[in-house]
Amino acid sequence: MTETEYEKMITDIAILVHEKFREIYREKNNGTRVKTTTDKEWIKKYGTDQADIAKLRYPEVSKDWKKSRWLGSKAAVDALSEAKKANKSLDEKFIEYASDIVHNEWLSRNRNVEEEYKLPYKDLSEDAKEKDRIFVRAALEIYQSEK
Repeated sequence: MTETEYEKMITDIAILVHEKFREIYREKNNGTRVKTTTDKEWIKKYGTDQADIAKLRYPEVSKDWKKSRWLGSKAAVDALSEAKKANKSLDEKFIEYASDIVHNEWLSRNRNVEEEYKLPYKDLSEDAKEKDRIFVRAALEIYQSEK
């Protein structure tokens, strides 16, 4: 895979992940998920640092939230590539293994989070684990569609 193909795959996964999270927000948060952004261009455009990411498609999301989705997707792609090279099965065991990697990568970037998310992946609630699994399942979905 070329560097361009690699980056496109990560972006495609990030877009899919964002849409999957939007579905969750619509079901669980009355269709909203307001997050603070530090993206100065986005703030200037919208006149606020509060972004309702449930209502925004991926291209409309602020740079910091795009980056978060992209880095999580990258962690999932890297775990998938490693598994493919090692000829490992892309089964539920892999999903849990890769989700642990996604969680650790996210945790390395997010120190100021609620205590329940600071736990090792194996100790997270099922709802918290599912947030990491979304990245891995999206990576598998994109990978399968590009075969």
